[in-house]
Amino acid sequence: MKKTLLILFIVLLLIPLSPNAKDSLSDKNDVFSFLQKAFQAQISLSDQTRTKQEIRDVLSPYFSEEYQKMFWDENMFEEEGKFVTYGSDFAFYYIPFFQYSGETKVVISPESIYVLQFFPTTTDGPVSYEDHYEGIMLKKMDGSWKIADYLYDNIPKSIIEKAY
Repeated sequence: MKKTLLILFIVLLLIPLSPNAKDSLSDKNDVFSFLQKAFQAQISLSDQTRTKQEIRDVLSPYFSEEYQKMFWDENMFEEEGKFVTYGSDFAFYYIPFFQYSGETKVVISPESIYVLQFFPTTTDGPVSYEDHYEGIMLKKMDGSWKIADYLYDNIPKSIIEKAY
């Protein structure tokens, strides 16, 4: 009986050491999955009005506090004491519309992860734009990866060179 309890105790101690998706982004597929979940968290904020704390709870697993503030300032609107986002074809601080294919490049280093894609000029549809890069930079914060910066045509040249 004591041996069984000891083994159970050891197993319970080891469980928190198991990696989870946001703590370990070791390859392109892990990063893509993380970004897709982060994007879903962002667009879920248009489903219903929420309190500030509810919004923080939705965004915190994916975004740094600084990024959440930028996203909030640009995209959150108050309705009857609660907050919501409205749809837009060109809203800043949302995860870019990456292809999640060979077109989307990932550069992983111990302290940061850059995800970037080149978007060629388009004049079709409601939004037109010139050739540009869009990207996201993730940083390791308190043991977890968080989206820390939105990059619109200001990706460091050294990162573009590593990616392509």
